[in-house]
Parts: sequence; C-alpha cells; structure tokens
Amino acid sequence: MNKSIRNSLFLTLGIMLSVSTIAKDINVSDNNTPYSPADVQKLASTAVKMGVTEPVNLRLNAGNLTVTGSSKTSCVIKVGSGATPQIAGISCK
Repeated sequence: MNKSIRNSLFLTLGIMLSVSTIAKDINVSDNNTPYSPADVQKLASTAVKMGVTEPVNLRLNAGNLTVTGSSKTSCVIKVGSGATPQIAGISCK
C-alpha cells in the first residue's frame, strides 16, 4: 500500500513539474527574425537550456541566428533562410 501511494505521489509531482516547465514563456527583449512567436519561444527556450540567461536577444544574419542574454553565454543556431527556422546546428559558447 505504501509503495503505491509513494509512486502516485511521485507521478503527480512529475506531471506538475512538467506542466509548469512547458507553460513558461521566455523573456525576449529584442528580436529581428521573421519567425512566428511560437517559433521564437522554441528557439529562445533551446538557448536558455544551453546556458543563455533571460532576457534574450535574437539576431538573424545570413542564416545564422545568434541568441544572447545577460550572461556571457551565447548560442549560434544555423536556421537557414525562410519564414520558418530549419535548424541545421547549434553552437554555444
């Protein structure tokens, strides 16, 4: 009985944490991309997970999207050209 209660508790906590993580919008202070707000959030979220801190700045130049923030970490995401990003690689320093 105790095992099933413990497992239910862990499952509930896991679901609550995953839902709260999904719902968080990344604070974007500057963006010069033609991408939709949903695509911007996905790209910004990827950069934040790689170490860029909020608020983030997105700068698109010749198919390379540079994402910077208030930390020294920055990411260059190769997205190609077009209205939707086609990720070909990510490099963070």
